[in-house]
Amino acid sequence: MATLQDLSDNTLTETLATLRQESVDVTDLRRVVHDFQIHQLELEIKNRELRSVQQALAESRDLYDFAPVAYATLDRRGRVTQMNLAAARLLGVTQERSTSLFLSTRLAPGGMFVLLAALERALETGAEQAIEVDLAAEAERPRTLRLVIHRGPDNPPSCLVALLDHTEQQRLTEQLQERERELVQTGHHDTLTGLPNRLLFVDRLDQTLRHAHRQQRQVALLLLDLDGLTNINDSLGHPIGDQVLQASARRISEQMRSDDTIARFGSDEFTIVLGPMEHGSDASLVAQKLLDAFKEPIELPDRSLYVTVSIGISLYPQDGADVNTLVRNADAAMYQAKEQGRDCFHYYTQEMTTRAVAQFSVETALRQALAKGEFVLHYQPQHDLATGAIVGVESLIRWHHPQQGLIGAERFIPLAESSGLIVPIGAWVVRTAAIQLHAWREQGLLAGVTLWINLSHRELRTANLATRIAATLTGVHLERGALAVEITDGKSLVESSSALENIRHLVDLGIEVTIDDFGTGNTSLASLKRLAVRGLKIDHTVVHGLPGDANNEAIARAIIVLGEALGLRVVAEGIETAAQAQSLKTAGCRIGQGYLFTRALPPTEFEEYCRRIATDRTATQAQPTTT
Repeated sequence: MATLQDLSDNTLTETLATLRQESVDVTDLRRVVHDFQIHQLELEIKNRELRSVQQALAESRDLYDFAPVAYATLDRRGRVTQMNLAAARLLGVTQERSTSLFLSTRLAPGGMFVLLAALERALETGAEQAIEVDLAAEAERPRTLRLVIHRGPDNPPSCLVALLDHTEQQRLTEQLQERERELVQTGHHDTLTGLPNRLLFVDRLDQTLRHAHRQQRQVALLLLDLDGLTNINDSLGHPIGDQVLQASARRISEQMRSDDTIARFGSDEFTIVLGPMEHGSDASLVAQKLLDAFKEPIELPDRSLYVTVSIGISLYPQDGADVNTLVRNADAAMYQAKEQGRDCFHYYTQEMTTRAVAQFSVETALRQALAKGEFVLHYQPQHDLATGAIVGVESLIRWHHPQQGLIGAERFIPLAESSGLIVPIGAWVVRTAAIQLHAWREQGLLAGVTLWINLSHRELRTANLATRIAATLTGVHLERGALAVEITDGKSLVESSSALENIRHLVDLGIEVTIDDFGTGNTSLASLKRLAVRGLKIDHTVVHGLPGDANNEAIARAIIVLGEALGLRVVAEGIETAAQAQSLKTAGCRIGQGYLFTRALPPTEFEEYCRRIATDRTATQAQPTTT
């Protein structure tokens, strides 16, 4: 027979309602039984309601105790009246100690005052308070807690506090960020070589093209194909081919600058983005360097393999204005290189290829010229326009080519600068000029006269340039003021932090700096101030218009006045006639240089010139003055 406990809640309720509706006689025994049944049913329903409430309370307690977030209840003095298991673990105490624990005893010094102030604000205003405090040093490990405080409903008033482990949150955040970086790395890099993949390459090339468009410069795209990798895979297996790919990727990366984009484009193809750049022909220097890098065999653990590369080059904007066009044309150029026998490079246009090969031949000849001592220095004097005395000397490099004879700097210095050869050539110029000046002074010539050398932009960006020049002067027993330097295009130089640092260091060391070609270049007045130069050279194109050209006369006067106002040494170069010299002298220019006095001379001839000038001035000074 079923008991009341076996009946469902709905059945009990319906039975109770039915009994209450039944009408029985008061004197009838059935009435007593009827009332008892109603009472029993009511008791069972109440018991069930009580058990439900007790179960809900127990579940609520379990949720509080076993919640993953640490919770505690504090009075206004910071005493813990209740805490869950997470809070006990976080504070390093047992849950039973909660009613005797002051939270401030678990905090680092200073934390108590911050906590009590926040509790007081929460109790007075009812507004949520959030603070950060550090756990005491004796805690399991250094932690920062973020406490979120709310006023509770209890009386006396208390605060409900959530204790968030800020240090743990930060650690988890860092782990998440690291995972995101790993995902980005995986999504944008080739898993075999670690290089950017095609997706990242396309994005970087697109950005480079945008920059080049704004700067009106060129971009070169090099597409490299490993010759014979298919044969290696077929004969030795793909694991060996993978090792070759990894070694090739390292070898390519070693030849490039850190800011160049190198990517694995296909199974045996790599791409390189160069730019923005001034001359697209400079890409041939990089291509040849890569070809040379693969002259040596690739060393694997159990064998050596020779692998060559075929390189195709396309240029922005002439060979394409977008990524797809440049890639397609570089690919076509690469296949032309393969058809020519591999182990070579080819531009998209034959004209560029021919020009690049010629440029590479000149670069090779320049390297040989430096090694064989084919460079020479010629010297041109700077004269005081009033007295005729030599007050300065400019050194000018020439290439004494064994077949072509004497070659001017304008024909080879640009290539030397773009290839990087200008740095060792420049070091040779500084040392040679310093030794020559010391030798002349030993002979009693050019005492107190400064020798000027020209520095290129590439040299001005090299590390420790000023220190090395100063060391050279000390090594040949010359004072630092005996040598000075000329630079061009001051506007672009102030935009280079390394060049600006070198120029300022030169000035600090007592080595004067002059701006060449002033009046026609890109040097601004703001550049003069930032560069702290000590001199200006009036460009020869301005001098050639004197006298008679009103515009050139105005420019020359303006430069001279500017130089006087700033206390700068002003030199007019390219003077060819006495009329030009007189016009400049009348305008206030004190120093001149040019064919009117002499062309640039080799050392022996320049020495004779100096002696002749000295003799002529002595004779002039010895003549009696007529009155």
